[in-house]
Amino acid sequence: KDVLKHFLRCFATMGVPQKVKTDNGPAYVSKHFLLFLQTLGIDHITSIPRSSTGQAVMERAHHS
Repeated sequence: KDVLKHFLRCFATMGVPQKVKTDNGPAYVSKHFLLFLQTLGIDHITSIPRSSTGQAVMERAHHS
């Protein structure tokens, strides 16, 4: 629920994107999240599991 609320707030501010890239965390591969994206017509791209370079840009942006 929190993830969906966060995305809705982002979309309200920045608009609905064509694609979203996430890691493979449980919140991002759940049926609810995938249905949410599908309903909005958003393509979902996931990073390569256990690959630090797969999410390098996002990790850098979050200073992880």
